[in-house]
Amino acid sequence: MRPKLVTLALIALALLLMPAVIANAAGPVEMVIFFSPACSHCAAFEAEVVPRLQQEFVHDLAVRTVDVTTADGLAELEAAEQRAGVTVEYLPIIQLGEQLYSDEDVFGLEEPLRAAISVAVATERPTAGGMVPLATAANPSGATSAAAQLHVAYITRSGCEDCARAAIILDVMRQEFGGLQVRTFDHVTDADLVEAMGRSLGLSAERRLIAPSFYVGSTALVGDEINSTNVRDALSQYAEAGAPPPWEGLDAASGRQSIIDRFQRMGPLAVVLAGLIDGINPCAFATIIFFASYLAISRRPRRDLIIVGLAFALGVFITYLMVGLGAMSLLSLMSSIRWLGQALYTLMAAACLALAVISLHDLVQARRGRLHDMKLNLPDRMRERIKGRIRAASGAYVGAAFVSGLIVSLMELACTGQVYLPTISFMVGIPEMRGRAVLYLVLYNLMFIVPLIAVLLLTAYGTSAVRFQDWFTKHAALAKGIMAVLFLLLGALLVAQVLSM
Repeated sequence: MRPKLVTLALIALALLLMPAVIANAAGPVEMVIFFSPACSHCAAFEAEVVPRLQQEFVHDLAVRTVDVTTADGLAELEAAEQRAGVTVEYLPIIQLGEQLYSDEDVFGLEEPLRAAISVAVATERPTAGGMVPLATAANPSGATSAAAQLHVAYITRSGCEDCARAAIILDVMRQEFGGLQVRTFDHVTDADLVEAMGRSLGLSAERRLIAPSFYVGSTALVGDEINSTNVRDALSQYAEAGAPPPWEGLDAASGRQSIIDRFQRMGPLAVVLAGLIDGINPCAFATIIFFASYLAISRRPRRDLIIVGLAFALGVFITYLMVGLGAMSLLSLMSSIRWLGQALYTLMAAACLALAVISLHDLVQARRGRLHDMKLNLPDRMRERIKGRIRAASGAYVGAAFVSGLIVSLMELACTGQVYLPTISFMVGIPEMRGRAVLYLVLYNLMFIVPLIAVLLLTAYGTSAVRFQDWFTKHAALAKGIMAVLFLLLGALLVAQVLSM
């Protein structure tokens, strides 16, 4: 009897241990964390998110960290990106199998990673092994000595996200090439010398003044061309003989004159087209239509529609003009903050979608003949306050429209005018060109608000305010349906803009 009990106990113990044995046989899921010692987000991720994941997946998760500021670490990251077919901007970068995860908000990575690990544990348990790293060499045969130095010009700008990877690559190259000497230039404040270097290297005008850029000898790498393989190959060409400073012997005044000459060749037609293209902004359209719709509902005449629309357009015009004339640093900062542009478009897209839903609600109420129950309507108290014509409109709406134009245009700087306006701003700071620069800047901004004015006129002159209100009363349901479609279209355009950032 006793041997049978022992046998049964052993069988039960084996059944209890079987899942762990199977798990160990399959091996844990490997999560690779690509980090930089200087990355505070990486430290926060490893200190807070990783322990929670390890606690949840005790025996099923193996964590490996890779320092991308080393040659081998950077090569492994670039190999992972090559396999995934993407280039990731933000550290830390998390690898599960062949999938890469990254986010500005590192805590937002926790749920996607938890879901991916759960799937991996239940299926094939991917690891990051088996990947072929890009060629690396801790001490390449062409490593320079102190006598054969490699002088590199590195072009960057304030708040440049793409420049962070380029800076890491240069740090790695310093480990491989002992004679590497890097001098950093800002593409705005050092524009004259950067332009002179670009000309001496034979770069086209479109490839100058770009951040990040990398100049060594007669070689230039611009933007996406900067990766460890290309940089290493470029440095290796000059490893034995060395490379003199690309800025040596260049006249900054000649670079400045080159920018002036290029600016002078910009005809009025180019400025007009640039302003019009930059002015096609769904955010501004949604805002001005919002104002026009509310004034139409409140039975305001056409004149009030035009005044309110012009006030909004004037706010946009003044803001852009003042930024172009005197706030170069603000322009550079705003244009470099990607999340601000994304936040603006996301907020406006959400507002448009919300207005579409409200318009559909109003459509149902209008079909039932309950016009007073519609949401997109001015309250009775507000209707009583709107008395008189232009003066009443000026006190209640024109100021709001003007302030709205100021605020919206300030936020739009993060996602519009990233190429043209910085060049104009730089030229405004040159005394010899200030007169023409101001003239072109005024023309540019006039063209920028032309789409806004076009929307305003179409709204105001499509029909008179009285006829529009009468038509709205008779065909309120149809009008609300059209408004819903319009807001949905604008919301879709804004969502597409966010996804393309």
